Amino acid sequence: MQQVEDLPRDDDVVVELHPGAAAEGMPDPEPVDGLTVIGVPGAFAALEAHRALSAGSDVMLLTGDVPLADEVALKRRADAAGRLVLGPGSDTAIIDGIGIGIANQVAAGRLGVVATSGSGAQEAAVLLDRFGVGVSTCLVTGPRDLTDEVGATSTITALRRLADDTVTDGVVLVAEGFSARGAEAALAALAECGMPGSACLIGADGMTAPEGIEVHGVIDHAVVAAARRAGARPVIPAAEPTGWVSAGHVRGIFSGSALCAEAAAVLAARLGRVVSNTPAGAAEHLDPRDVVRGNACLDLQAESTAHGTPHPVLDPSRRAALIVETVTDQTVAVILLDVILGRGAHPDPAGALAPAIAQALQARPSLQVVAHVCGTEADPQVLSRQEDELTRAGARVAPTSAQAARLAAALVRPGR
Repeated sequence: MQQVEDLPRDDDVVVELHPGAAAEGMPDPEPVDGLTVIGVPGAFAALEAHRALSAGSDVMLLTGDVPLADEVALKRRADAAGRLVLGPGSDTAIIDGIGIGIANQVAAGRLGVVATSGSGAQEAAVLLDRFGVGVSTCLVTGPRDLTDEVGATSTITALRRLADDTVTDGVVLVAEGFSARGAEAALAALAECGMPGSACLIGADGMTAPEGIEVHGVIDHAVVAAARRAGARPVIPAAEPTGWVSAGHVRGIFSGSALCAEAAAVLAARLGRVVSNTPAGAAEHLDPRDVVRGNACLDLQAESTAHGTPHPVLDPSRRAALIVETVTDQTVAVILLDVILGRGAHPDPAGALAPAIAQALQARPSLQVVAHVCGTEADPQVLSRQEDELTRAGARVAPTSAQAARLAAALVRPGR
């Protein structure tokens, strides 16, 4: 694996190539003033990112399995050079009206989105679109950016870019997996933008924020606050439970890390003990070696990164199989799902999951399936068509990710 010495100046970075990579014959980078998108395997992604920075380019690292030391070195170097590194694990962006990666088709507007993960960014962007506000820019800085080690470096740079953008009048910040210092640094940068700011620090309701900044623990509340400041009158339809499910647990099976973390936080606040491989709020960490029991939220995106399998937004087959498998756990009363749309995503994710949902409900008539579709009518998969497919299969569809988690919690008896 390549090693990058942590040196401050742009021309001082020394790269040691992986023994299998050829250093000779590689062309010198041409000067660039734009964005380089990198999706090569993690062992080589940092090297390519350094080459792009040397060429004067910003970097978007689709690759998720970049070592932390490489991420720190890249972001410090970019900061010193006035450049921006998005990611690792930055799988969506909207820049100058162009969607990159798995991107939703949203209306142009005057609110920017900065998030640490793709699903959090997408949820915020599609809700802004739904509320009639629209999006100017959407940037994903990576799930480790607000940790102590990285220090919110890319998030601060991204927020400063939006502050200088004449098209952007306000910002929505969405973060998961943050440290106290990382969150404080990001909120301070948001306040320094000099424009209305709304933040979702997933699971951190009531956190102290700088003057003029609203902090919420779930994405839909943060977006509603931002939309109201922009002059819109957003409404989130209630998703009231009908009937009563037999006592049991909620099992979340997610394709987006931020949506999984948000659900875990919402459920933990209402049901008590919840475990997750992407915990937030009061939810507890689930070790990969542990047997999943009780209320749990599982992020299959993390599993795909760890094992090199296809991203669940691209290939829903693993989730479909897990839905059917989950039915055998008689303690599970509600299955909770996200369905993520956009260019680059699976062409019909609801259709791919619908047979498994129908099979699960046929096998266990008392079971309930709750889902949220993160998308727009302009997406290739078409939001309403995807929601209709899920409804026909027997699922209950909620208007936001947090609302789906609230509904799932309402369908089971607390404390069981």
